[in-house]
Amino acid sequence: MRMKHLGIALVLISLLVAPGLLQAAQTCDRQCLVDLMKDYLAALVAHDPSAVPFDQYVKFTENTSEIPVGYGLWETASGGPSEFQVYAADPVNQQVVALVMMKENNNQDILLGVRLALKRGKIAEAEHHVVPRNEIHLENLIKPRPGLVEDISPQDRTPRDRMLDIGLSYYDALTGEDGTLAPFALECQRRENGGISVGGKKEAPESTEAPEAKRDFAPPEVGDPEMMKLAKALSLVPNTCEGQITAGVWGYISEIRNRRLPVIDEQKGLAVGFSNFYHDSKLKTMKLKVSSGEMSVPAWQGNFNMPAIHFFKIKKGKIYDIEATGLVLPYGTRTGWE
Repeated sequence: MRMKHLGIALVLISLLVAPGLLQAAQTCDRQCLVDLMKDYLAALVAHDPSAVPFDQYVKFTENTSEIPVGYGLWETASGGPSEFQVYAADPVNQQVVALVMMKENNNQDILLGVRLALKRGKIAEAEHHVVPRNEIHLENLIKPRPGLVEDISPQDRTPRDRMLDIGLSYYDALTGEDGTLAPFALECQRRENGGISVGGKKEAPESTEAPEAKRDFAPPEVGDPEMMKLAKALSLVPNTCEGQITAGVWGYISEIRNRRLPVIDEQKGLAVGFSNFYHDSKLKTMKLKVSSGEMSVPAWQGNFNMPAIHFFKIKKGKIYDIEATGLVLPYGTRTGWE
């Protein structure tokens, strides 16, 4: 009888312990998450969703539309990723994000942001941001900036909770038009779809387009006095992340909704944010704070939303690099993850 009771006890103990062991066995460490993402990208090119472990109840969106796995880029991906690859993985949240250059429809370049979330070791969420060739600056998407792929030394790391606060503070700084609300390093550089909008070497303007504003203001017509005034005003704004925000360069943004920061990669010092920028076009004139005082300039006109991904490189409690994607979609478009 003692042996029988002992056997029953052991069975009961195993039933209690097994779920915990099973969960541990299905938890991915950082390298496991990165490897899974690379397998996922290879599966996209092979048009084979069965090559990666999807959960039975997976949710998949591409450019905010919820569609079945196997459609969208699963049908059109044709190559990649190229040398431009940035990965951020979060073993705590069991999520991983990649920003890579790919090909679709045989030879068309695309910038792809992908987020995967795991449950029980399987992909339960997949999110694609696909930016087409005509929306990207390919010359800056050949290789990733070193800061985005290098490990952070232990002494330069920022606590996880603080990284979360810093990432979210970026959106507060933009909507508040106050660059001091986020801790930017002086050498902070911001790129969106490959275009340099803040910091670094100033890119030559295309035609008469205002420097530092390729993605943020409509191209001016030759000789347009309002646009030439805008170009002059922008040349008087500090070329820093904090300075541009405080100057009011981003004043045309109506609001930023659905702010999420699902991935904190402590090894790389990367915090990755997802959000949805609303532009209602009600603001017609912006007042930029420049070195000589204030200048009134035309605001961007057009009703649109911009679901975005931001990779924030955080070191010693400051933002050093920002690599972003932006999708121009109809006004009111939701992200699919509200």
